[in-house]
Amino acid sequence: MDASALVSIIIGGLVGAVLFQHAGGWLAGMLLGYLLARTFSQTEKIKDLERRLRDIEGLVEEMPDEAEQPVRQPETVSAVVSPRHEEQEEMPPKVFFRPEPAPAPAAVRSEIKPPRAPSLEDRLQAKIKAFFTEGNVVLRVGLLVLFFGVAFLLKYAAERNVIPIEMRLLGVALGGLALLGFGWRQRLARPGFALLAQGGGIGIMYLTVFAAFKLYHLLPSPLAFVLLLGLVAASTALALLQDARPLALFGAAGGFLAPVLLSTGSGNHVALFSYYALLNSGILAVSWFKAWRSLNLLGFIFTLGIGSMWGLNSYQPQHFASTEPFLILFFLMFKAIGVLFAFRQPPNLRGYVDGTLVFGTPVICFSLQAGMVQNMPHGLAYSALAVSLFYIVLARWLWNRGNERLRQGMRTMTEAFLALGVVFVTLAVPLALSGRWAAVTWAMEGAALIWVGIRQNRVLARSSGFLLQFAAGFYFLADGGSYGGTRLPVLNGTYLGAAIIALSALFSSWQLYKADTLRRWEKWNHLPLFCWGCLWWFCAGFLEIDRILSHRSEDHCNLLFTALSCAILTRLSARLDWKTAAWPSLLLPVFMTLMCLDKIGWQGHRHLFFADEGWAVWPLAFVLLHDCLRQGRGLLAERCLSVNHIIAYLLLIFIVTSEGGWLTRQLIGGAGVWNELVWGLIPAGIILLAHNRWLETRWPLADYARAYQRHSSLVLAFLLWFWLLAGSFGSAGNAPPLPYIPLLNPLELSQIAALLLLVWWLLRHRLLPEPALAAFGAGTAFLWLNTALARAVHHLAGVPFNADAMLSSRLYQTALAILWALLSLALMTAAGRRRSRSVWFAGSVLIAATVLKLFFVDLAASGKVERIVSFIAVGILLLLIGYFSPLPPKKEEAP
Repeated sequence: MDASALVSIIIGGLVGAVLFQHAGGWLAGMLLGYLLARTFSQTEKIKDLERRLRDIEGLVEEMPDEAEQPVRQPETVSAVVSPRHEEQEEMPPKVFFRPEPAPAPAAVRSEIKPPRAPSLEDRLQAKIKAFFTEGNVVLRVGLLVLFFGVAFLLKYAAERNVIPIEMRLLGVALGGLALLGFGWRQRLARPGFALLAQGGGIGIMYLTVFAAFKLYHLLPSPLAFVLLLGLVAASTALALLQDARPLALFGAAGGFLAPVLLSTGSGNHVALFSYYALLNSGILAVSWFKAWRSLNLLGFIFTLGIGSMWGLNSYQPQHFASTEPFLILFFLMFKAIGVLFAFRQPPNLRGYVDGTLVFGTPVICFSLQAGMVQNMPHGLAYSALAVSLFYIVLARWLWNRGNERLRQGMRTMTEAFLALGVVFVTLAVPLALSGRWAAVTWAMEGAALIWVGIRQNRVLARSSGFLLQFAAGFYFLADGGSYGGTRLPVLNGTYLGAAIIALSALFSSWQLYKADTLRRWEKWNHLPLFCWGCLWWFCAGFLEIDRILSHRSEDHCNLLFTALSCAILTRLSARLDWKTAAWPSLLLPVFMTLMCLDKIGWQGHRHLFFADEGWAVWPLAFVLLHDCLRQGRGLLAERCLSVNHIIAYLLLIFIVTSEGGWLTRQLIGGAGVWNELVWGLIPAGIILLAHNRWLETRWPLADYARAYQRHSSLVLAFLLWFWLLAGSFGSAGNAPPLPYIPLLNPLELSQIAALLLLVWWLLRHRLLPEPALAAFGAGTAFLWLNTALARAVHHLAGVPFNADAMLSSRLYQTALAILWALLSLALMTAAGRRRSRSVWFAGSVLIAATVLKLFFVDLAASGKVERIVSFIAVGILLLLIGYFSPLPPKKEEAP
């Protein structure tokens, strides 16, 4: 039978005797203890076997395939035996080479998987088992039996009144004191025994004081408190002298529980908090010598926990004057304890931040302060300002204290206090203007938790901060749309609170982005936070602009706000090496395009720069976009940047062209083709400008020449060709006050320039093969000549410039036949000289069309004079063609 079973039998017998009060209880308890011990032992064995089985299964799964192959035995060559020795004793064969040792099995070579971490239940069972099976087990059982004996003695004496109660309690107290003294005398010879004895003696005296006050009413309340306080001081002193943390914890826990155990229901909070202040002073004194975190947390939990319970149940506004000093005192005490804890760490851990004290203290104390000053105007704002000043001064004091080595060791704590100072001074502004402090506090607390979790590599802190960011946002939305009693632009609680939530999320995203100690599942946590922060930032800005500005100015302000925000984020991205921050700039050209379409199309505005504040906003927006594109190099993908350059370039051309057309229309009163010319000449001029040699050596053409000269110009070239055709078929060419001169009027000169530019651009970039390019140029020129002839007939002969009138005009039909014949003559003559069969056949097709037109169209529709002129002119031209180029060239050469 092992020691654990023996201990279980003894404890079971004691419990049975107490419960049943007769000898049978001893036996039943001992049997129950034995059964529990056996059950626990069997459970441990089964768990151990399961753990071993899992380890073996893991090893089998990791064995490679070659482990399953049999180990090849080395080959040997037997020696040759002489016939004379056949009858002799057989000798072992001689081996001609030494066999190499077989490789170790793969199961041996594979690494053993580390055992899984024990669960909370396993750790608790191990601690209980260790307490009763390791160390001085007999002493522990003896103390347990002694406690039961003292309890039985007190009960027996109380039932029979053998000895007066005062003497009985005095005897018990003297027994506890003797046990304490005996333990102190044994501190050097037997330290473990000594500490247990001292703890037992202090526990007996605690019970004695409690019984004398609560059960028998022999001690007045002040005296009982003094006695308990003396026991706390004695246990603390003994703990310091012997470096015994458990003894200090035991004494402190008894001291903090004393007001609860000895409470008379009077509700004297001043006495309660004074007593707790005295106990925390002792913990502060201990912190000067020892870095006992558990003792610090014990005081923190008891003080603020019981204080919070009293505040929720009993606080009244008239208690403020007697409560506020204690709250400030406790706040300062726990700040001092946290600083001393960091100073008392070993040199390699100096500056370690106790997150519970450093960040938990301001959160709990500030929450209590909020409940106390909720009826005071701006009380919470002043409180936040005072706390921020305290933290900033404390951070500066810590940074200036000591040498450089000590300063660097305390760097983390200094940064934590400085961050808290910034947080509270930022918090003071919205608190002064709005009452929704909880959501804002959560957001900043979440950012602080993420920062500390990264610095100290704590997964729980990072995860809590991550969730707090989203909880803060949803809580803020649930509070409604109140503006905190003020409608000042920007300086109101709603906007500033939303902005702080956004900045907290963006700061958290940056911290997670640059952290290199995250778990695998945390690597992408920065993206949801970044999107969350951007959503809050832009939505808060848009809503605030919509609230304070008129509809006419709202769009321009939204544009400026968006462009400025994207530029700031891109600058931060380059400075902080935070590539994610540059992503919103990718959407800026798209946003500007939508704003432009909204202004021009959907809202009916015909121009941008000279509408309202657009003359200042749009140029500034393009300057900011230029800065985003320039700063985005190396931060964003080149393909995305090229697309942004193209969109921004085309948008700028569109706006400049639109404004140029609007200005031209305003100057001439909307008459003539001058407005239409702007839509062709400006894009054509910008295409030429994009191919300027000097500009090709400057940014952005130096880095994105293909985007500007090829891709963007392709869109412009297509639009320019469409403009040429639209102007040819749809414009009569009126350009007052200038008279109309065929081919030398502004419209047709512009169209000729546009056509030549298109051909030059296509030749430069070789986007089409030569036959296709020739067909494109010739076809476009042919259509343009027909419409130019129609404009000439319109201006010189007064025929209306529309399709029906021109098709019915005998003069236009005659002139068209002559034009086609002239074109055929030019084509076929040029083909004969250049020996180009394709050009000759193109001319022949055109002359065939001319002849068919004469006989099937002009013969029926034209008048006598027009018919005669058409036939004679076309006939003469056909004779000339037959004379100069009667047959197609035999050999085709490239033109």
